[in-house]
Amino acid sequence: MTAPKTLAAFALAAVTACGGGSSKDVQCESGQCDEETSYELCAAIRGNGQLITAHFASLARITEHYGLIDGSAGGSSASITQFFAESVKMNPHVFDCGEADCSEDQVRARAALLFKSFPGYLQALTQTPEGIAIAELAPFVAQIQKAGIDDLLEEDAEAAAQALDTLLSSSDIQELVNPELLHLLQTSEHPEFHVADILAGLQKMANFDTEDVHIFLRPGLIEFETFGEKLGRAASMYAGYPPLDGEMMNAFLDGCAVPSLGKSWFETMSIDAGGGVSCGELFGAMAIDYRESLLEDEASFVSRIDESIGGHLAALVSTSVLTGDAAKTFADARAAYLAGEPQTDIDIQWDDVRFGYWGSAADLARVASNPQGYDDDKTRKFLPLGNATWREALSYSPAEPGLARALELGDGTVSAGGWSDLHPTLVLKNMGCKKVVYVTRVGDDSGFSLGVARHFGLSDRDFENLYDLDNPESSYSLSIAEADAVWCTNWNDIAATDVLAVTLDSYNAAMESSDPFFTDGEEAYGKSAADLGKRGCSVGAPAAR
Repeated sequence: MTAPKTLAAFALAAVTACGGGSSKDVQCESGQCDEETSYELCAAIRGNGQLITAHFASLARITEHYGLIDGSAGGSSASITQFFAESVKMNPHVFDCGEADCSEDQVRARAALLFKSFPGYLQALTQTPEGIAIAELAPFVAQIQKAGIDDLLEEDAEAAAQALDTLLSSSDIQELVNPELLHLLQTSEHPEFHVADILAGLQKMANFDTEDVHIFLRPGLIEFETFGEKLGRAASMYAGYPPLDGEMMNAFLDGCAVPSLGKSWFETMSIDAGGGVSCGELFGAMAIDYRESLLEDEASFVSRIDESIGGHLAALVSTSVLTGDAAKTFADARAAYLAGEPQTDIDIQWDDVRFGYWGSAADLARVASNPQGYDDDKTRKFLPLGNATWREALSYSPAEPGLARALELGDGTVSAGGWSDLHPTLVLKNMGCKKVVYVTRVGDDSGFSLGVARHFGLSDRDFENLYDLDNPESSYSLSIAEADAVWCTNWNDIAATDVLAVTLDSYNAAMESSDPFFTDGEEAYGKSAADLGKRGCSVGAPAAR
């Protein structure tokens, strides 16, 4: 198997209002749950854009040793990861071993295998329309350059707009292209400005460049609600929803789960699943069979995308929110942009930027009450966004500046993407998680998130209070200290295109913990230490010199 490339790595029934996985039986009435509800094991997941495959490899290894998570939190790409984590937890084949229920060890192995298989799903999609669309997004800029649209713009702006519109409407990528972007090209009264700006945005899209304030105003290339629908197909398969072939899923889990323990997907795929078929071949055949059966009559099948967050996993999905005067300032800047007026700054006050979260009503109420008594800036910025479907949350949280413009939430506020809380341990502790493992990487906070925050009025003092690892009382430092374990990867040092290296690094990452839950017993992960001495994973670790 060839590892999936570039943006493919990024691409990827009613439920109750109370999160699943509680350590006790909880009765919910009117959306409120028992205040003493707690969750045994939760994962705080740092968003990481195109490196999302690192999440699945990390969760696979964590699941092998400690079991399925009961709760999670994260934004940006971590919102997608949570969607799939809930799907794995819902899959009945994870728990059903034929003649009897699976043992705890079998459940761990089967669930971990599903997490591992994500690169296999991306590979299976390679020849499907959505897979082709995702694969074609990366070389799209080269196609624009080859078409000479930059040169044409200097001579005839309207012709350049039409040429770019034609490329964006091509059959190869049209499944994912944002109709708002096409509409702007087709109706702009200032094509010389908008075409040049769109071209500049496309060239920088994969770099997460925050220099230009137009990242908040310019329509993005990808339509995230459509992207979410594609994710819903995959998540429904991982949840075991019809029209999945249950016999194929059982054969895959029965033949490959236990033999794959301690192995990454790229080692697992060659294991014999039985009958001379490899685990990789069986999984790929199952994924293609599922997709073909689904598309025969997709409207007749339930999709996970329209289910509510928190039904089977106590999940908190985050996004940054512009409130009050900030929302009005954005609206004015957006109107000026559409009128062809370049914007060099967006005058937003940091106090008007909040850190929003979707989840179950009960979980959000519990977090808002701050039972842990945290007194840091991040906790004070908490904003409950209410319960929502995965469709809604995945239309906003992964829609980061540069990939999408800031998007109106419909209540007078504006979402600017899930960059805001990349170390979401505190909300999980407030939600009632007994043990929290923080899935992250070595290093200071994201240059991208800090660049966005600076546009939104983040001062040096705000940085010190929120994000400065040299300040032991900052929200970031507190978030690391409050984690019971830190899964410490090196994904920032690896190209997103190298899915094999990303997977191996994350699956075999070091873990920092001194908590007996993580360090004691036969199932404890072997590569753990009480203090790794790594910045971003260890409290007080110095910056690299």
